[in-house]
Amino acid sequence: MFGFNNHMLEVLFDIFGGIAILYGSIGYIISVIFSKIMFDILGVKPILSLIPFYNTYRIYKEYKGRVWKRNWGVTYLLTFALPMAVIGVFVFTLINLPIITGDRFYDYYALTLILGLVVLVVGGLIISVFNFILLFTMYLPIFNTKGRRVVLYIQAALTLLVVFGNSIILKIDPHFDSLLLVKIQMIFSVVFTIVYLLSAREVRARIRSGEYVLQEKLDYGTMDSFEVNATLKARERKLVVPRISKTTNYYVLDDNVI
Repeated sequence: MFGFNNHMLEVLFDIFGGIAILYGSIGYIISVIFSKIMFDILGVKPILSLIPFYNTYRIYKEYKGRVWKRNWGVTYLLTFALPMAVIGVFVFTLINLPIITGDRFYDYYALTLILGLVVLVVGGLIISVFNFILLFTMYLPIFNTKGRRVVLYIQAALTLLVVFGNSIILKIDPHFDSLLLVKIQMIFSVVFTIVYLLSAREVRARIRSGEYVLQEKLDYGTMDSFEVNATLKARERKLVVPRISKTTNYYVLDDNVI
């Protein structure tokens, strides 16, 4: 039906599987390193940084009441972790179907292939859209310089262009290299990763030296919604602030080094 033989499909899935494993492994390692640094700042047990998905969720949980009003970790689990899990199940299923392991290609399983492709596309789109939101909700609180925030805005713009820009540009210029934006975004992602890891390390160093202190969590039980919003806005979405001698409504100013 599709003109694929068993050997071609095996090679195709081996290549796809190898790329997925490599990309996932690198992403996991970076996630653990970043989570470990953030957990040092937030006072969370470092061993928990080894748990995939939960490590990111826990950072968001600690952000709640300090920089964001809501726990963005719930949104993260629903729009990132869950699609990733579904994609993983489908890839595993496709690899183990008789399409790959049998002696010949079975047209009967063509629907499964098509369904798997749809899941990959839809899941990838959901992940990409949330990844745009993740850039701001996760990294903005530790980007305390204009230069770093410019890097954040560029990364966000490239993320949107990769997801939505190609189709628009191709309508204007049919000869445009549709992979060019992807290549630029991948290269700049390396720069962005280095920037947010260095930023997190700098924040941790300032916390340990006593130069900066961690924002206290707001007590939602004693504040109404307006007060919570006003306080978080006044904090300018910063996770840590310089230690000062006078007590204010927005900074942690005790004498103990966190």
